[in-house]
Amino acid sequence: MKMATPTEWQDQIEQVCASLGLQQVDLLLDQSDWNNCAVPALKTLRPEVPWFSLFSGTPEENLLDQAPLLMRLDLAHWQHKAWLEELMIHCAIDARLLVVISPLSFKSLSHALQALSQMKWGGESGLLRYYDPRIFPLLMSSILTDVQRVEYLKVACYWGWLDRDDQSQWIEGIAQPQKNTIAIPTWIDLDDQQCELIGCISDAQKLLDGGNFNYLESSQEQRFATLYSVTVQASQENYFGSLTEYVKRKS
Repeated sequence: MKMATPTEWQDQIEQVCASLGLQQVDLLLDQSDWNNCAVPALKTLRPEVPWFSLFSGTPEENLLDQAPLLMRLDLAHWQHKAWLEELMIHCAIDARLLVVISPLSFKSLSHALQALSQMKWGGESGLLRYYDPRIFPLLMSSILTDVQRVEYLKVACYWGWLDRDDQSQWIEGIAQPQKNTIAIPTWIDLDDQQCELIGCISDAQKLLDGGNFNYLESSQEQRFATLYSVTVQASQENYFGSLTEYVKRKS
């Protein structure tokens, strides 16, 4: 399977933006466990790039080098396009980059995306890392309720990312091009089953990264899907032993 090159993905982004009459693209960069901080480089770009930390106003506000960053790039300016290509080369294939093509003002989009990262479960508050492109597809396809899913769809015309096989993927949103503001809930309420499934994504990804199941499907996405399915089965059976051994028995 041929991976998407940064140039090919950038061309797709520009084509989608042009079809919507937009010349800006918004990017969500996940900086967790990364050895870099994008902010110093962002500050050198001209014209100035609007950016916003999703940790702003939270107890984690000072952890700027670990924060998910939203930035808006203007595709009419070469420095912004060059930075987009750099991010695709160094971040997209490392599952750190989620593309948001939205007509919302940057302020409205910032507040909306921050609110969508705030979750409540059993009366406790937490961070919903939807901006991780390894988590986002399953959230949208099978974990969130229809009502919850709409909250993510209405902020964007398109969401985009590179999957585990470095193939570009898109989900069409329902944002109205003529609207630049939007009402968003303060947080997302998750139940026990939803949180358990999100945990299964993490467990399956660890199994995939561990390399013990490379004999399964050649496609990374197909291999992950198999591991995720078995991990969910283990969760439903309340299995508490070694997941590696469990998967070996089931696969």
